[in-house]
Amino acid sequence: MKKTLYVGLTTSTLAVLGILSSSRATTTTPAIESGSAPSSAVVATKVGERQSTTPTATRAIASLHRHQQQGREAVTVYLRGIPVLTFLGQRVAATEGVKVAAANSAGIPEQTTLSEAAQQATILTARLNQLHEQGFDANLVRVGWDAQQQQYRIYADKEPLLTLNHQVTLPNSSQRNDENALRIANLIRRQLGNAPALTSVEGRPNTVVAMGPIRMQLTGIASWYGPGFHGARTANGERFDQDALTAAHRTLPFGTRVRVTNLQNGRSVVVRINDRGPFTGGREIDLSRGAAAAIGLIGVGVGPVRIDVLD
Repeated sequence: MKKTLYVGLTTSTLAVLGILSSSRATTTTPAIESGSAPSSAVVATKVGERQSTTPTATRAIASLHRHQQQGREAVTVYLRGIPVLTFLGQRVAATEGVKVAAANSAGIPEQTTLSEAAQQATILTARLNQLHEQGFDANLVRVGWDAQQQQYRIYADKEPLLTLNHQVTLPNSSQRNDENALRIANLIRRQLGNAPALTSVEGRPNTVVAMGPIRMQLTGIASWYGPGFHGARTANGERFDQDALTAAHRTLPFGTRVRVTNLQNGRSVVVRINDRGPFTGGREIDLSRGAAAAIGLIGVGVGPVRIDVLD
């Protein structure tokens, strides 16, 4: 027993001596040569020297937070701690009698694959951090209306950075689409590089001059519809998006583009016919919520309009 203990102690002692010897062998630095610093100070000096020669990684400025919003999955993108926008996903509801394997702090079941909302938020977060790391000029962040896709887009110079649709919202906002697009772009400009705020959206719908001659002109009363029909099938078979620039008309062919001008304020918007209606007497056209917001019709509900049939 004593012999075994002795061997063990000897081995341990040799190991310690070996470590000490190794430590001494690696401390031949200018600090040791001065003979004034203790060994602990020598190690600290060496570490500091190593760090000073290693490039420092740029700190990430964009992050995301997954939570719930009105019963739906939501992923909010933060830029320097400020919420910039939220991607909305599907409704979150655990089926009764089915066990959920795991859930995060927000009560959302964990998934093995990222949802569409989480994917979009992750891609945008990574791109914003990349732009920051590259020293991108925030003055080149801009926002415009894509007439072909009928959507607002935010660009990093010429590169599309974000497409705004009904799944992209500003946290705690009830503003109309063009104002939200402008506000999101200005938040990115400010948080990315303290660039001054933009004052207008490039090619916003109410300033767009539609291509081609006017085939026909109508006047009448416009109304709008939205929340109760969002996601339902329109008469042409597509899903109704209350924030898209579409409209219902009783006779105009599906796909026809018309310019609707609010005769009370002069604001115009170009919409695409994808539904039938309105079926209330005395009304000529039924606008989506997004289109009604663009011409200032939300508050009053109905109003006199001029309808220019373009194609």
